[in-house]
Amino acid sequence: MKKMILLFSCAAALVISACSKDEAKPAQPAAAQAEDGNKKSASPSSQKDENATEASANQSDETATNEESETTDVDGEKKDYLSNDHEFVASELANLSENQVSDKWGQPQKSENVKFRYSGTSNFVPAVVHYYQNEKYAVTFVQGKAARLVYYVADQEIPFDDDEERVKALQLAGLPTDAEETTDTDTAYVWNNIGGVYEVTMFSKANMVDYLYITLDEAYK
Repeated sequence: MKKMILLFSCAAALVISACSKDEAKPAQPAAAQAEDGNKKSASPSSQKDENATEASANQSDETATNEESETTDVDGEKKDYLSNDHEFVASELANLSENQVSDKWGQPQKSENVKFRYSGTSNFVPAVVHYYQNEKYAVTFVQGKAARLVYYVADQEIPFDDDEERVKALQLAGLPTDAEETTDTDTAYVWNNIGGVYEVTMFSKANMVDYLYITLDEAYK
């Protein structure tokens, strides 16, 4: 009888031990699953950081490109000579339409119908001169395109005979001040191929700079 009780006790102990081992086994996969979950949850955050870095780099590149384009004229020449004192950039007016110039300077206050003759020809074509901002600017349009500009600077009181002061008139028109003139007389200075325009002539009056006569494109020389 004692042997039977002992056998039953041993069998019961084995069953309890086996059940305890079966219940302990799932603990390891649960820990591994938690670790995988942590990895997965971290992945979207890392992806967001990478996307943000890439977007920031792209924006920096775009900003640099825009800044460079703002200081480059239509011929690809960098406008390192521009200062904060310029009132406009002469090269940007070349071949603009009447509406585009009006967007810059408002509607013309006065207009004149004229005839224009292309260099090397004997034929005249219709043209119009529009005056803007109390005749400060006078633009000649040939076949609808800005061809020549007269820019009055007499109110700036710039000495004509002073080499350093005289070039301030060029600066106001968004032109370089270190270019050498090709012609000079007692009443005028001439620059060719300067700041993206074909020709600039500076006229004087009473020893002061009176106005700039700007040929915007070689086609209208």
